[in-house]
Amino acid sequence: MFENVSQGLFETGTIGYLIVAPVLRSVAILFMLISTYKILKAREDEHKAIWLIGIIAFPFLGRIVYEIYCRFIKKKNTRKSKSSTRFLILSLLAWIVSAVLLVVSFISMGAGYIKSEIDGEPLATYYDVMGNVYDDVYAVPLHDNDGNTYFYESEWFTAGTYIDQNGNKLDGNYAYIDEDGYFYYDKNNELQPYNDSLEYYTDGETIYYSIFGSVYWEADGTMYDFNNGHYYKLFDFDE
Repeated sequence: MFENVSQGLFETGTIGYLIVAPVLRSVAILFMLISTYKILKAREDEHKAIWLIGIIAFPFLGRIVYEIYCRFIKKKNTRKSKSSTRFLILSLLAWIVSAVLLVVSFISMGAGYIKSEIDGEPLATYYDVMGNVYDDVYAVPLHDNDGNTYFYESEWFTAGTYIDQNGNKLDGNYAYIDEDGYFYYDKNNELQPYNDSLEYYTDGETIYYSIFGSVYWEADGTMYDFNNGHYYKLFDFDE
């Protein structure tokens, strides 16, 4: 799954930091909402909506404020709810686990980065159609059937530009890549949409993808387009 230890540490930490920990925090908030709703219902509180909105905005602080309000300001109907307590405990546990995971993930990312710098292991690995390895998606060149090489140069609000080895610039609106992974420039704008698609085109024989960013390959030969922080699997017509 990972091509080196540095990449494994960094990507595992990234998944924990950006995905798992936020999901656990969301679960903690959900449990806090359920717990608060149950105690509000048990106490027949007339301002359920206000308190629940406060819990969404400030999960634990909101609950603390509510308990202080009931005990020291309202001073009545402070009955307890066993189910509310259970969900409160679950919320606290989920929050603690998410906090610990956040710290562990951050350490894992840092360890991966440090090891990468020390041992020269790339944190990410990208390939071109020839199988050459790169550690930056924007450094991956495209090749056409005539042996020419092209690099992508992004631009604001446009399809960008592809520059060949001689410095010639090609309009990204007419840049395509075929199913074999080779660059094709439709200078005469002759390609037609394939199956009414806005991404795939054809000349009647070959299917081409209209490139929107930096194309790269994984080790297994799977082709992707990287654009605006998103990865698009190419020629995957089964999805």
